[in-house]
Amino acid sequence: MTTSITEYSATEAALAELSGRYKGVVYEVSKPEGLKAAKAGRAEVRDLRIALEKVRVQIKAPALKRVQEVDSEARRITAALVALEDPIDAQIKREEERKELERTAAARAEADRLATEEQARKEAEAAKLAAERAEIARLQTELDAADLARRAAEEESRRRIEEQERAARLKIEEDERAARAVREGQDKVAQALRNVELAKVRVAEEHARKVQEEAARQERLAQQARDEVARVKALQLAEVQDARAMLETFVKRFGHRPEFKPLVVWIQKYLTQGRKAA
Repeated sequence: MTTSITEYSATEAALAELSGRYKGVVYEVSKPEGLKAAKAGRAEVRDLRIALEKVRVQIKAPALKRVQEVDSEARRITAALVALEDPIDAQIKREEERKELERTAAARAEADRLATEEQARKEAEAAKLAAERAEIARLQTELDAADLARRAAEEESRRRIEEQERAARLKIEEDERAARAVREGQDKVAQALRNVELAKVRVAEEHARKVQEEAARQERLAQQARDEVARVKALQLAEVQDARAMLETFVKRFGHRPEFKPLVVWIQKYLTQGRKAA
């Protein structure tokens, strides 16, 4: 291979000659003559390599000086250009910073407005929930009162029935004693008395039936009240779920807009807390 560097031509020729003499040669370095020949060959090749390096340095010196002059002059001119550019750049950056501050202030004001509206909505929702809780408490009070009245009515009915049964038992015992005393010759009178007692029993049974019907009616009223409470609770849950769905929709549609970022962060925090609470 022929070098394209003219100054290296002599070294290239010497390399070809040395390659013919030394390439692939194996020296018997274990013997004095072989070791001496190996050192001589190494010295010859090394001297050629050192000479090549000296030539390389000599060739490169003018070019290196030119490069250093180019770099130095470029640094000087660049410094002068930067001295002109920096004041202009500073003015542009100040204006850009001012506009950014205005944009940030507007976004912050919008976020504050949205936060105020959200706070008002939350307060209205809290007031609504408080009113619904008050209504539930009122309904619960009515249920408790109805249940208390039902138990009192049942107790009064049981008391009356027991009194009637006791009076009937006393009467029957009295009649039986009288019947035993005058049984003979008074069978017809005894039968009439038994008929009277049967009528009393029927009256007592009719009264008991009416009491049970009244108790059933009170229970239906209580069940209706419980159903109303369950309906109100289901409505409240549906409203909360609708509100969460609306917030999630807002995040999906407008979460990418930077001016809504504070609001979106707040909504995501609120939704996360809601899922943990659930």
